[in-house]
Amino acid sequence: MITELELKALRATDHGARLRMGRSLLGEVWVSADGVVTVRVTWRFKVAGKLREKRVGIWGGKDGVSLKTLFTRRDDMAASLRKDGDPIAQREAERQKAQQDAEAKKLAAVLAAQAAIEEAERVAELARIKAEANHQQAMLEQQQRLQELAALQARMTVRELFAHWQRLELVRRADKGAEAERSFAADVFPLIGGMAAQDVGKPHIQEVMDTIKVRATPKNDMVRTAKKTLADLRQMFGFALDRDYIQQDPTARMKKASIGKDKERERVLSEPELIELFQKLPHAGMADTSRLALVLQLSTLARIGEVLTAQWKHVDLNRRTWLLPETKNDKAHTIHLNDVAVQAFTELNALTGLTPWLFPAARDLGNHVCEKTVTKQVSDRQKPDGKPMSGRSKHVDALVLPGGKWTPHDLRRTGATMMAELGTLPDVVERCLNHVEQNKIKRIYQRATYEGAMREAWQVLGQRLALLRAQAEGKADNVVTLHKAA
Repeated sequence: MITELELKALRATDHGARLRMGRSLLGEVWVSADGVVTVRVTWRFKVAGKLREKRVGIWGGKDGVSLKTLFTRRDDMAASLRKDGDPIAQREAERQKAQQDAEAKKLAAVLAAQAAIEEAERVAELARIKAEANHQQAMLEQQQRLQELAALQARMTVRELFAHWQRLELVRRADKGAEAERSFAADVFPLIGGMAAQDVGKPHIQEVMDTIKVRATPKNDMVRTAKKTLADLRQMFGFALDRDYIQQDPTARMKKASIGKDKERERVLSEPELIELFQKLPHAGMADTSRLALVLQLSTLARIGEVLTAQWKHVDLNRRTWLLPETKNDKAHTIHLNDVAVQAFTELNALTGLTPWLFPAARDLGNHVCEKTVTKQVSDRQKPDGKPMSGRSKHVDALVLPGGKWTPHDLRRTGATMMAELGTLPDVVERCLNHVEQNKIKRIYQRATYEGAMREAWQVLGQRLALLRAQAEGKADNVVTLHKAA
């Protein structure tokens, strides 16, 4: 049996030598590049008549152990072998068991696949039976609808026609037809609601228009109301004509122009009013999102509905652009953001940036707010002589301005007016407003995009608005206004 002294006597020249160390231990001498001598020790033994080897450890060097430790490890291995048996046989048994388990799983998978096929065939048969039943039901319902149609064609009243139209068509509107229903209840049903739709003629429609216009006041000539009602009547009777409920459309020869000329709103906020507005907005009792919506409309010239229904995926603050993919004129519109708009978008992003919408509905973050919400809030805050409505703002005079009542849409007109007064060409202002060129020839042949000029126009507008806001905050003095209140 080898000793520690003998091992310590090994030299570099012994590299590769094999040593019998006693107690079935074999060693192989290794010499590292720096001359350190180590011995790699292996235990050789027999199990079931077969020669086996196991690594015991390394003697010498920084990581080596003593000879005594090596012998102790060998004895522990021998004891474990006597207790646990042949590890190779154990592994073979484990391999066989794993193979058996795999075959069992394979068989189970085959059986499951067969069961799935049988289930799929059963489900398919049930689906076929259900489809046949649905087909029979659909045929029955179609027959019932045809019978209903025959009855409707006989003597459907205007009120019944409206209910049918609302159920099938008006429900697609954002308000589910609530505004049209209110308008008809006030102006149509009292006059012709009980008449058969087939019997309604142009004189009856004219009487509805005249009755609406009789309610005119110095502030409201009711022309817009009459035209809106005529448009809804035309859609309803067109619906009835398409389905053969009536033989002719009583509104066909009615022209909106014959009702009267719309009185265009011309309210433009003066720069002193804008300064006052910047001062009042933070204290008007409005949500920060509503305040930012008004700032965005003023600085981008977008429509309030476009602002409130915008999605974050269309806003790129790095490129300073905002894409409106769907607009009133059915054309996409890209707005180049000035500093005022970028600041508003940044503030808004901290409030709603984790939702898809810039202005998500409070009770449904997966949808946008009502497009009328900001307009109502602005209106509620311009009633200095009135009482607050139930459930509405108590700040009845918070947004009153010297030039009279204003609406969010007036901010769009105000921004466009400021652009023009700052030197922007009219054609460029119209492009920033996303208006369609009315002259057909000019629209076809004038292909200039005005993109650079539009970007500059928004930039100039933003600089002016920033100056007015600075004046409102007491950070700028002696601002010379561009125009007076209209």
